Amino acid sequence: MAEEKKAASPDSISSKSGSNSSDQTLYIVLAWLFAPVAGAFFMKDQNDMIQFHAKQSVSWGIVSLIGHFVCFLLSFVVIGACVWPVWSLLDTVVRIVGIVKGLNGEKWEVPVVGGLIK
Repeated sequence: MAEEKKAASPDSISSKSGSNSSDQTLYIVLAWLFAPVAGAFFMKDQNDMIQFHAKQSVSWGIVSLIGHFVCFLLSFVVIGACVWPVWSLLDTVVRIVGIVKGLNGEKWEVPVVGGLIK
């Protein structure tokens, strides 16, 4: 009798290749998407990778909120109306890079603000 080959489940493939587990991936993506609030919830996690990305997302989230607030205040002087789209684009790019690096299992410190929370 010929042996039947079973298709490997996605979880068994990721665990064999050393990739992130599905929970870890979910937590990292949520931390970056909803920073700084979601990141603060995951900072106490036992997993080192989730903790690292949670701390990075919290530090960037705080800086991002401050930057958006400053742009809002400056919009009354017209300067903020020009700066706000650039700040929003930078915020989006940093979050996307953080998500991609997290999904690839890499630790990436956000330039300038990454070392604020250790």
